[in-house]
Amino acid sequence: MTRKHEIRTLAGTLAVALLAISCSRGVSRMQTRALAQPNPISWSFPVPLAEVHDRALQAFSLDHQAGQPVFGRAALTDNFEDVFSAESVTNALFGKTIFSDPANTNDLYLHNYGMAFVASPVYIGRNGGLPFIAAFHLHLTANGSNTLVNVTALDTQVVNGEKFGVGPCGPGYGSICVKVAPTTIEEYTVLRYLGRYLGLTNMPGVMLPSP
Repeated sequence: MTRKHEIRTLAGTLAVALLAISCSRGVSRMQTRALAQPNPISWSFPVPLAEVHDRALQAFSLDHQAGQPVFGRAALTDNFEDVFSAESVTNALFGKTIFSDPANTNDLYLHNYGMAFVASPVYIGRNGGLPFIAAFHLHLTANGSNTLVNVTALDTQVVNGEKFGVGPCGPGYGSICVKVAPTTIEEYTVLRYLGRYLGLTNMPGVMLPSP
C-alpha cells in the first residue's frame, strides 16, 4: 500500500466516523440507578382465575386506560404512548408465540406497538429519565381459590437520542433504542394497576431508586 493510498484510506475512515457522529443527536451517557430491593413481579389475588382473567381484560381495555393510564397521564411534550393493547388467546396478534403454549391459555399480553410509555427512574440521561419501552406478559395460574399473576417485561429498551437514516417513510431522524434489563418497577406497576381494579387496598407502593 502506497503512502498516498494510506492517507486516502485514513481520510475515508475519518469521514465515515464524522458522518456517523453528525447523524446522531441527543445521545447521553446513560447512568443506571440501583433499587434498594426489587419490586414484586408476581402477586396472589384472592379471586378465582376465570374472574381475574375477565376483569383483567376490562382493566386493560382501551376505554378504561383512556381514563386511567397504567403509568399515569403523559404530558403532550413527552411524546409517550401511554395506552396499551391487551391480547388474549382469542385475539392474539403480536403475542401469538406466547399463546401457542397451552400453559398460557389464560394469559394476557400487553403492548403499545413498541412505543415509549414512561420516563425511566432507573436509566438516566443528561435530561433525566430515558424513555422506556416494553411489552408485558401476564401469566395467570390458579392457586386454590386464589390466582397468582406473574408479570414479565419483554423487549425492554430505552430511547437514547436520535439517528438520521432512511426508513419506510423516507429520510429523517429515528430513535436510537438501547436494550436494557427489566427493572421490576414497570412489572409491579402493572400488578398494582390490576390490583386496584380488583379492589385490593393492601399492595405496597412501588419501590423506586434513591435520587
